[in-house]
Amino acid sequence: MARSIVPRYFLLASMLIGSGVLGIPAGHAQAPAPAQTIGDFSGLWTRGSVAQSFFREPEAGPGPVLNLNPPPSTAGGGAGNPNRGDHTNPILQPWAAELVLRRAKADRAGRPELNSQSVCRPYGLPFILQLNDTVQFLHTPDHFVVLYSREGRPRIIHMNAKHPDDFGSNTYGHSVGHWQGDTLVIDTVGMTDTTWVDNLGTPHTDQLRVVERYRKISEGKIRVDFTVEDPGAFTTPWSAYVVYTQSGGDYFEQPCAENNVNTLTGFEQDIPRDDTPDF
Repeated sequence: MARSIVPRYFLLASMLIGSGVLGIPAGHAQAPAPAQTIGDFSGLWTRGSVAQSFFREPEAGPGPVLNLNPPPSTAGGGAGNPNRGDHTNPILQPWAAELVLRRAKADRAGRPELNSQSVCRPYGLPFILQLNDTVQFLHTPDHFVVLYSREGRPRIIHMNAKHPDDFGSNTYGHSVGHWQGDTLVIDTVGMTDTTWVDNLGTPHTDQLRVVERYRKISEGKIRVDFTVEDPGAFTTPWSAYVVYTQSGGDYFEQPCAENNVNTLTGFEQDIPRDDTPDF
């Protein structure tokens, strides 16, 4: 009868386990690592017909600048016409409050300052969360990607990573994410000061930091709680939230330069063009 051959490294490992040298009690098998829990955000989502707004819970502490002219049917402060941001909100540094007031006066006078939506530029954070068009979430072990149909551009979140020391800055900054149970936590820094915080003209500086928490609150609904910190523009961190509803519609492109009508004035805006001769 043939003799079985047992590799030496197997015998050595068995001896070490039996003696407890590897930290595993003799006679006990090592328990497998628990599987990571993640949320299922597949499908298409939208903020629906809700007016572009941030919602707040007063008991949660300081909240965002709200519109003093919300439509009657809008809860939590929404997009009025004209917009009139509450420049008396104590979260605002004096210079930021003055800018919100100036932009509100311009809106009331029929000469609104053009925001990113009007001039086909990236919205930035947290302004992008006010959009009520279709959004799609894609996730892999290394990346979480948010696709906005309005902008036609992705936000890329690096999972279980760190912010680089030499990142610099851009419109959407650098985002890292991790799962806490079925809640996705996204931390974003490194954003330029060229965007607004909201559609009311609330400014920010390049010290802006936004932390978002995505979780399903029921079948077909995702709530995004977020906290904003910016010692250059705000007197304190503040929080708000938005809710996405699962959509049965389609995801389609909305090229901004081809839909260049200012929704506040009804006038067309100039689109990007290159007037330099090719030769």
